[in-house]
Amino acid sequence: MAGAYSYKSFFRNLYRNLGQAYAFQAQTPEEAGQWRREFRQALREALGLDLLEEIAVGWNRAENEHVATGWGQAENEGQTEKEGRGESGIRAKDSCPWTVEQLERVEEEGYIRYKFRMETLPRVFMPFYMLVPEAASPQKPARAVIAIPAHGANKDTVAGVPTGSAVREKLSRTPKEAYGLALVKRGYVALCPDPPGYGERIEPLPTEATAFAPPNPENAKDEEASASDPLGCSCKDLAQTAEALSLSLTALEIWDLMRLADFAIGREEIDGKRIGCMGFSGGGQYAMWLAAMDQRIQAAVVSGYVHGYYDSILDVHLCPCNYAPRLWRLGDISDICSLIAPRPLFVENGLDDPLNGYRGIEGPKEQVDRIRKAYRLYGQEGNLVHVTPEGGHQWYGECYEFLDRML
Repeated sequence: MAGAYSYKSFFRNLYRNLGQAYAFQAQTPEEAGQWRREFRQALREALGLDLLEEIAVGWNRAENEHVATGWGQAENEGQTEKEGRGESGIRAKDSCPWTVEQLERVEEEGYIRYKFRMETLPRVFMPFYMLVPEAASPQKPARAVIAIPAHGANKDTVAGVPTGSAVREKLSRTPKEAYGLALVKRGYVALCPDPPGYGERIEPLPTEATAFAPPNPENAKDEEASASDPLGCSCKDLAQTAEALSLSLTALEIWDLMRLADFAIGREEIDGKRIGCMGFSGGGQYAMWLAAMDQRIQAAVVSGYVHGYYDSILDVHLCPCNYAPRLWRLGDISDICSLIAPRPLFVENGLDDPLNGYRGIEGPKEQVDRIRKAYRLYGQEGNLVHVTPEGGHQWYGECYEFLDRML
């Protein structure tokens, strides 16, 4: 019934007709540099990263006056925007001004697992694990990778920590998704966060979920289970609230991951010039965003996400975390990934992944062909790898030798 009255055709035509203001078209490295600066700034404004920066500046100034130096207006009148911002895209600052508290330290076979929580915004805390191989030390710092969970996962599944029945079942069913654990066993420091709305950061059950539901004891049980599900997420609630405040869930995610990069750079057991990121599905999305917006990230693995806004997300209607105001007017997924060039990028798409879109694997292949133009411009085509294993929407884990070689 809905087909005759659907907006779907209207949105498809609108997407095609409006185009993207920052579609990658550079012909020289110099043009690419200018495009990168302008596109990143447009994304910061559209997503709300600039607003988060303003909030953090005021907060840090109130808490610690010395931290604010260099964050607000350029102290020297002639300082440019480019000079005032660090490689994270945020204004230059101390290595890690964020309050970090160690919650636990557990010795495992071959590595130590730490649990921390960091205050990333006023009264907003991010819990995360840091897995440190025994061989890492201040004298011999290790490479590090920020390992971001997918939907239906959390820091526990990525780090291989069997904290409850749901996590144990997940680890048994999809053991490869414990990619943080796989990393530390290869000698990397793995940083495994709960992004906003994941794991311990799932929001309380919204009033709407119960206020208008008919009284039913069975429904109440289901709702309680949903609210306490460690593998659930609160993307809808966070995305809607953030948008009404001129923010986006995308900005909240990127901000927290950048703060995790600040933390990593300040650790003596980590080589701060050799930090990468990886993720599958929704985690792949945020690995893409982090590497695109923060040049301190030296290599990225994006699994199960590079499939194009028109081909896939416009039609499939994925989680609200995929959307942000004006985003599709600015660029496609290929353009965001092109911001990573010429740094190493590993892209993975299952041949039969339904999220590839209505054209199947041709959609992701076309996106990667566009990304390759940016790498070719820098003479670094070898830094971009695309694999298409047989199978559906899953983490295949074919990236580790790539990281060993590139990071």
